Amino acid sequence: MKKIAFILLAGLFILTSCGKSNSTDIINSDAEYLYFFGATCPHCQELNRLVEEEDLFSKISVEKREVYFNNENREIFLKLVEEIQPERDGVPFVYDKITWEVAIGVWPALELFKSRLDWVIKNEEILEEKRWIEFWGVPEDFILKWEND
Repeated sequence: MKKIAFILLAGLFILTSCGKSNSTDIINSDAEYLYFFGATCPHCQELNRLVEEEDLFSKISVEKREVYFNNENREIFLKLVEEIQPERDGVPFVYDKITWEVAIGVWPALELFKSRLDWVIKNEEILEEKRWIEFWGVPEDFILKWEND
């Protein structure tokens, strides 16, 4: 009886875990970045730790896919690698869908994430200045004249 119960539980576990995406996946087809990682890859774990420390994924748009244990994600990764033909491949692998840049490895990937964050911060400051100018109705040529004096 114990043997049958064990077999049923093992079968249920296998059925529920097959084909599902890893709980650490972030599926977002509108994301600016595609980030492929391996669940047991030490380099990927290091990048994930650094990204969490700086809370980067709350500030930039990332689609995160695990490729070691998820066949669907692995196929997407291999298709992308075949399509863009980077000099090398492996994980962690980040693809910027806007600039078509590829970063492979902990530090290149982190720098690519941060470069977009820097761009976002800079443009938010510019937008905030424009909103202030529009709100108060101050002509831009007056602001430029005042800044140059």
